[in-house]
Amino acid sequence: MAKREKTVSYRRAGWLNDDPTSLNLGMCLKQAADNLKTVDERTIIRANGQYVRLVSMKPSKSGYLLHFTADTPGEAASIVPKKAIVADEIQVGTAAPPADAEFMDGDAFLYVNHNDVCFCATGLRDSTIRHVLQEFFRLARIRKDADQFDLLKIADVNKVKLLQSQGVAEIELRSTLSVATVSYNRRKLQPQGILGAAAKQVKAILGKEHDVTSDALRVMLTIKSDKRRLGIALGEKRLKTLATSVINDQETDDEYVIITKGGQRIGPNEILMRSTVMIDAIGKSVQRDKAWKELYSFYETLESSGALEQ
Repeated sequence: MAKREKTVSYRRAGWLNDDPTSLNLGMCLKQAADNLKTVDERTIIRANGQYVRLVSMKPSKSGYLLHFTADTPGEAASIVPKKAIVADEIQVGTAAPPADAEFMDGDAFLYVNHNDVCFCATGLRDSTIRHVLQEFFRLARIRKDADQFDLLKIADVNKVKLLQSQGVAEIELRSTLSVATVSYNRRKLQPQGILGAAAKQVKAILGKEHDVTSDALRVMLTIKSDKRRLGIALGEKRLKTLATSVINDQETDDEYVIITKGGQRIGPNEILMRSTVMIDAIGKSVQRDKAWKELYSFYETLESSGALEQ
């Protein structure tokens, strides 16, 4: 069976009501599903005429697995007509949906555990998922503040703890070396660090080692271990030490992205929790149960690494 490469991502529900501890996303889902029994009742009609339907919801461990689909009733699909190979031009056409079905615009698979949300979507953004959940709660007429939340990226988890548990695959450093930054570093009597040294070497190659122009020099450095050589364990240890140093350096203005072996991306202001997986394909989407399995596995990885702790 053909497989599709999909990204599974993590968000956390952040509550904006007067008492954020009085509810969680999983609780709201359970109450809303109890009030709305059928798929027809669980259908949200968006302003653009698109129908988003909660077509499946199942309890799993201490959370819930969900499948949302999106379609626009009566909308045709674009098609590429079959023509002889000698044709020098083909006009794209349309095809009407079957009489008993609609063409799917996209779908989203979710695993929700309290306020933790792992999702995998095709054609639906996380902002759309948030909006649909909010409308679902309004439609179910549960507590009035159930729609007062946002789905947030994580900014406050312990980054060093995540590095220690998952290891470091790659470090990307970016910096701009200009007259102002060089003068500032000289006043502090501090070296310009790894990026400054790299910039100096580039300028030496260009024959302008000590020149810093007003338009600056943009430097990007990628550091990762070479698995083809001996000493890989030592290299990975040094990579982890460097990553920890980059995170703990509060004075640097450099941008950085640290990619863990688990596929999580750590930046200066947040951790972007996501991973790439291969899932059995069904048309433009993927097989539901396989997607749910990957979502739950992703959640367990984050939980065991301590990445979900605040």
